[in-house]
Amino acid sequence: MLLPRLAFLLSPILLLSFVPAAPAAAQGNPTIASDRAALAACLRDSRSQRSSCVGGIAVSCVRAATGDRRAAEFGCARREEAAWRERLTAAMQQSGRGLDAGQRSRLAALHITWEGYIAQKCAFYGTTQREGWQAGRQAGCELREVAARALELERGMPGQGAQRRPAQPPRIIR
Repeated sequence: MLLPRLAFLLSPILLLSFVPAAPAAAQGNPTIASDRAALAACLRDSRSQRSSCVGGIAVSCVRAATGDRRAAEFGCARREEAAWRERLTAAMQQSGRGLDAGQRSRLAALHITWEGYIAQKCAFYGTTQREGWQAGRQAGCELREVAARALELERGMPGQGAQRRPAQPPRIIR
């Protein structure tokens, strides 16, 4: 699952020309459309606490599921992650708009590195869980990380309020 994301991001030109809408197969899916709308409504209503929207769709989905809760946890986390990933892709596109080609390449390289780190971090977290729950917990970890990155990038976008600056410039401690 990580390889298609990485292959797509290898080209900064593709990164910035990508239309942030869902893939053609997903656009007609009413579940994805309703998740996208629910997420947008939550973010709009929770302006000051946008991180409180992370996991809401997945938790509701798991509660409504019948049958194997472990499978539901995995599927529901992936379902919400798809909505957050759309937002992340749009935020990456917006972040790269004012950059020159070299900066876009570095942004793409940074994102590829981030994707690899998250894949390894969440895979490790999954292995620390009880057998049978590992896949769902790993998917939940990836959901949280993708959502946090999307929110981080969106905070820096125009119209999202002032960008936070450090109180003091970074210092190198020797």
